[in-house]
Amino acid sequence: MKAKIIPAALAVLFLSASLFARSRVTDNAGLLSGEEAAGLESLTADIASRYGFDLVIVTERDIGGAEPMAYADDFFDYNGYGLGQDRDGCLFLLVTGSRDYWFSTSGQRGKKILNSSGALNKLESSVVGRLRDGDMAGAFRAFTGNWEEFLALAAKGRNYNFFYEWNAVLVICAWVLALVIACLIVASWKRKMNTVLLPRKEADSYLVSGSLAFTQQQERFLYSTVTRAPRPKSSSSSFSGGRGGGGGSHTSSSGRSHGGGGGKY
Repeated sequence: MKAKIIPAALAVLFLSASLFARSRVTDNAGLLSGEEAAGLESLTADIASRYGFDLVIVTERDIGGAEPMAYADDFFDYNGYGLGQDRDGCLFLLVTGSRDYWFSTSGQRGKKILNSSGALNKLESSVVGRLRDGDMAGAFRAFTGNWEEFLALAAKGRNYNFFYEWNAVLVICAWVLALVIACLIVASWKRKMNTVLLPRKEADSYLVSGSLAFTQQQERFLYSTVTRAPRPKSSSSSFSGGRGGGGGSHTSSSGRSHGGGGGKY
């Protein structure tokens, strides 16, 4: 019964909030100054107009018994966020009381961009560090800035991934590897061109063929070495971690599909 009441209560709360002027920055925790909030509103509006992608920032002191993932998904859905037929967008929820954060993506474009192997890792590393330092406005600017970079790449048919992140390092490694291979090839050519008779360390070249013959051969066992090691015991292991991470998709109480990830800061 409780599981049914919480989504219903959230739906009523979010629907009533949508009757007022819809803002992309909802600072219920009071973390931003008026100037900071206005700046973020301008940034998110600019990104929405250029890329057709809704970026939403929500801060709360407490969300009761709701899970951050469910709260973020429902806040996005019931307040009518998302642009285009697929309602593309991403909501950044920050709960100061429990120190939770969650990125909820909507639409195929959002879920595709914020993949666990690249973009999500970069977004978390950029945002979480600032949250831990108490730079909340900086964390929100990092959120919008990263998404602007991801969307610019997606507009060119590319995704932020490992190869894009380490592109400069990979290029340098390729040049170093090519230089090493070239040096080895040149050294090999140089050895082949050396006509000076090199000293020999083996004696077989000084023996006359057929002059040395063994008339008796015998094998004698000298000793053996035995090494003992304990046999590892079989044991079952299971992963037990806190909520967090990302990369998959799930369905919110409204029936819409969402992706994203999050954790504690």
